[in-house]
Amino acid sequence: MVKIADTQNISTTNAWGLVAMLFEKMVENFEESISSIEDDDYIKVRELNNHSRAILTELMVQFNGEDDISTDIRELNLYINKLMTEGELEGRVSTYRTCIKVLVPLIIAFRELELDEKPSAVTGLTYGRDSLDEYVLKENRDFKG
Repeated sequence: MVKIADTQNISTTNAWGLVAMLFEKMVENFEESISSIEDDDYIKVRELNNHSRAILTELMVQFNGEDDISTDIRELNLYINKLMTEGELEGRVSTYRTCIKVLVPLIIAFRELELDEKPSAVTGLTYGRDSLDEYVLKENRDFKG
């Protein structure tokens, strides 16, 4: 279930911020996979890996160009997928820790890029006569990496 704060973050960021959020979610999944392996819950590990693969697929679609960044992101995604698979099959938490070490610098880089570009939408609260009302400018939230 998407939290309200996540929904607000998604609606107020730009394309770079969305990519950072996808990488952050994968880190959360990997941290949870480590805990699940320690608890011998391999069904949960498989579910988390499937979710992370769905994120990787989205990133592959977004970075499908022939530029250097797209090529590098695709190669990193393939490497992450390989590590996840090994971690799941062999039950090794070290592979998930490696995934996290690979992703953290990417998160930092995309968060810095996010700050360099204006957000795609503006949201906030306005004061009505009897209540607070949410407003949104520029509702089109297409993501193009």
